[in-house]
Amino acid sequence: MKKTLKKIILLGACVLMGFVCGPLFAQELNPQIQKGIDCHDRARSGDPKNTDALIEECLKTLEPFTQTDAIACAVYGSALTIKASIVVETNAIKSLEYLDKGNEFIDKAVSMKPDEIYCRMLRLENGIEVSRTSPLKRYSDIKSDVEFLIDDEKVELLSGNDKSEAYLYCGFYYLDSGDLDYALELFELAQEAAPDSDSGKRAQKMLDKYSE
Repeated sequence: MKKTLKKIILLGACVLMGFVCGPLFAQELNPQIQKGIDCHDRARSGDPKNTDALIEECLKTLEPFTQTDAIACAVYGSALTIKASIVVETNAIKSLEYLDKGNEFIDKAVSMKPDEIYCRMLRLENGIEVSRTSPLKRYSDIKSDVEFLIDDEKVELLSGNDKSEAYLYCGFYYLDSGDLDYALELFELAQEAAPDSDSGKRAQKMLDKYSE
């Protein structure tokens, strides 16, 4: 049981490793919120030895803003999922609690500001990975994020790399829902948006795997 939980939490916490916060922010962020985001991003991509301290600093910095700022709330939730991976070796049950709590904050962020693209993207990516790797199925929660990005054409507001990331994860959603044809269309768009990006390369792998 503990080994299974460990796998679930480690995968769920690594959902957003390639997702860059900065380019999506049209508005100027509060300096403290930006500080928290910087700690969050450094924890994901920096020296693993510093992850614990960076996440604690992120949580401490962002916590006062979680009731009023959607982006801060979303990043705080993501930081909790990273914290889950930090404590999994010593307490797998506590790790799963952090993962659950992190998802709650991400959902709250979307409710606070439904038109914030970053919050939608973060929840979509988190939801796909958690649904694939754990008993927690988030497909009903992220359906509206897919509709927001694709049906409402918000994806067109994104830059190349972020657009590719959005198409990729929307493709994963439709693949997991059983609509292979539409998933392949979205993977193709992801590859075209940024062929040399990580998401573009992942999309090409999906095309190679499923295309005839």
